[in-house]
Amino acid sequence: MLHVIIMAGGQGTRLWPESHKGRPKQFLPLKNGRPLVLDAAESLGDLVPHGQTFVVTGQSMVPLLREAVPWLPERNIIAEPVGRNTAPCIGLVAIHLLRDDPDAVMIVLPADHWIEPRSVFCDTIRFAVDLVEESPERLVTLAVQPTFASTSYGHIERSERINSPECQKWSHFASAYEVSRFHEKPDQQTAGQFLQSGRFGWNAGIFVWKAKRIYELIAEFQSDMGCGLKKIATAFGTNDYDAVLAREFQQMQSLSIDYAVLEKAESLVCIDVPFRWDDVGTWQALDRIHQGQHDSDGNLTTNARVIAVNSHNNIVRNTGPHKDIVLAGVDNLIIIQSEHGTLIADKSDEEAIRQAIGELLEKN
Repeated sequence: MLHVIIMAGGQGTRLWPESHKGRPKQFLPLKNGRPLVLDAAESLGDLVPHGQTFVVTGQSMVPLLREAVPWLPERNIIAEPVGRNTAPCIGLVAIHLLRDDPDAVMIVLPADHWIEPRSVFCDTIRFAVDLVEESPERLVTLAVQPTFASTSYGHIERSERINSPECQKWSHFASAYEVSRFHEKPDQQTAGQFLQSGRFGWNAGIFVWKAKRIYELIAEFQSDMGCGLKKIATAFGTNDYDAVLAREFQQMQSLSIDYAVLEKAESLVCIDVPFRWDDVGTWQALDRIHQGQHDSDGNLTTNARVIAVNSHNNIVRNTGPHKDIVLAGVDNLIIIQSEHGTLIADKSDEEAIRQAIGELLEKN
């Protein structure tokens, strides 16, 4: 049986001031007036029923999740007692699914990404599921064709093209490859080399695999984590469950699924995705996900009344109480205003934005 898993536990600090501890970015309406997590939960349409959609989030975010995705069954909300990155998160969901469905297939999606068109995304996931059903040992991930040299994304290095029966069936749509290696976020020079080689794709953080298989691999490569997950699974249905979950999850090492398992595992497969994708990780992403909505001078305005004179290529967004913003003789700025603060930054200096926000959050 297919199950969609939405990972919604991040803090989204790079989208300060609108994203903050009380309402991280996955609960913000950054594209179409709908929270990103709701878009993610409904991204596969009728392919997976609501009853087989699960969302993992922090305990403090559960009220925000109920508000954002009102149709989500209460039993399908999996609350982490503490944040421990994607490997413990995925392991926790896997043991939940295996209670009732030993043959469960997990479709793992981040809560805060933007994908279009959705019909093509659904077909890509169908292809991935077919690859897993063809060979249950497979771990399938999606590789996004780079459009620029990015230091913000991990990269997947492709190897040989796969020509199995399922790949031949889907050959008109997309290609699948053996994965040679996962690479951490590169420096600028290395990112440029990756782009020129044509062998690398961005790691979208979207995965399809058998729940049993990923649980076995976590236990194999991260034995302490595997032991903790086994103790949690043993406590299901008992009065001790909450206490065991809190104790064991707290003790788990904070590791990404890439580092904990994928960099060590075999039978990894990637599909070159034929859809548009963005992780909406920085304010610069608004330029990409709102293509065609800029004024004649290249300014993008959302949720704000803006007067722009001799100003070009700026991003302006305002969710604060005062809607009017005047631009005069400024270019290539990011101007974000909310009730929690104001960000004014050079659009091209992503590192300075990251550093400044980091210093602010540290002081607070």
